[in-house]
Amino acid sequence: MSACDVLIVGGGPAGLAASVAAARAGLSVLLAEQRPRLGGAILRRALDGGPPRMAVPVRHLRAWERLEAERCRLGERIRLMCETVFLGVDGAGRFLLEDRAAGRVKAIRPRGVVFAVGAVERVLPRPGWELPGVLTAGGMQLGLKETGEIPDGSVLIAGSGPLPLVLAAQLVAAGRLPVAVLERGQPIGTGLRHPLLAARAMASWPHLIEGAAAMARLVRFGVPWHGGWAVRSVRQAGEGLEVHATDAAGRERLYHVRHLVLHDGLRPNVTGLPATEAAGVPVLRAGDCRDVLGADAAVLDGARAGELLVRRIADPAVPEGPLPAGLGAARRLQDAFTALCAFTAPPIPPETVLCRCEGRDRVTLDALGTDPGARTVRLIGRFGMGLCQGRFCADTVSEFGGFAPGALAGTAPRWPLRPVSVAALAALDVTDSDEPGVGQDAANGQSC
Repeated sequence: MSACDVLIVGGGPAGLAASVAAARAGLSVLLAEQRPRLGGAILRRALDGGPPRMAVPVRHLRAWERLEAERCRLGERIRLMCETVFLGVDGAGRFLLEDRAAGRVKAIRPRGVVFAVGAVERVLPRPGWELPGVLTAGGMQLGLKETGEIPDGSVLIAGSGPLPLVLAAQLVAAGRLPVAVLERGQPIGTGLRHPLLAARAMASWPHLIEGAAAMARLVRFGVPWHGGWAVRSVRQAGEGLEVHATDAAGRERLYHVRHLVLHDGLRPNVTGLPATEAAGVPVLRAGDCRDVLGADAAVLDGARAGELLVRRIADPAVPEGPLPAGLGAARRLQDAFTALCAFTAPPIPPETVLCRCEGRDRVTLDALGTDPGARTVRLIGRFGMGLCQGRFCADTVSEFGGFAPGALAGTAPRWPLRPVSVAALAALDVTDSDEPGVGQDAANGQSC
């Protein structure tokens, strides 16, 4: 059985910071990352192993370089397993990891676990959002980082918050001018009416400079940015999409584009994860997996989680204690952004698909009754039973069903979290005989 004191799932800034903190305390760490290389979403490397195909803020690169240098210094205390996915916990209390490079499942029994698997993008349903050509902002951004390629044809970006604006500027830098950027909220008007709120949002100079630079790039290249406009529906029109947008005053716009990019915020990616313990093992969450605060805060939060887990391993009753001041400041900044970009979601028509994986619409949900309960919605209606396991539909379905979003997953863990082949399960590895070498990931040669 694989021997390690601490299992860290997720190789972004929070996961690497947690690994370093635990290893500094003298514990052995297994760092599992599903991608071929460490970096997470913010530092996603190109598919060929080179640097990201688009610019990353210098402060993030420097923070990452410091963590990588410390990982290398700690040497054999941190062992890497890339192309590895957490599946769940088996009946024997072993944490199961699918080593996709080797085509088998590895079983380990750590003394503590930190999940640092980031955030999941939220997209509110509207008619036609399931059509080909409709993408998420985060999905397009990661594609740019990995390949540098942009889908052919015109692009309309619509959503809320900083990410659509940043993505638009990145597309401009890559040579593709978006047709427009539609912001659901009205941050400029809200900021003028509430100057203290605007001041809180501008308290972080790095974020303020990045946002101003992104907006300046759009202005320079003539890309329209419209506040208070939302996409109401999408329909297929030839080889492209006809996008119907409205504002609060009832004005309408029609866009004919090849691709529509949507984004309605982020939330912690916690679907199916143990909360505070599993099989008697203390479990913590770090980074955007705990609270969506961004890459700057993820490093601080990862270190906090690693240090706390060391104490919990020695004494499970150790309280969490207050969060570091830097995390409190990051939370206040995010709250200010959220308030500035606040919007009222339009009603969802009956024909709207709510569960994209299973193609289940609101008509199907309404047919289950006025108070069907989460179990009926899941087993009879088939909502949340697809590949994403409710990651994207649980919030919306629960609003109509009258139950908490977490109830859609049921009372028992739905493991494995990801599809896994029977062959990989049959090749269950409970030995240390072929673990990657010290300080190196055997799957991709990522070494110190």
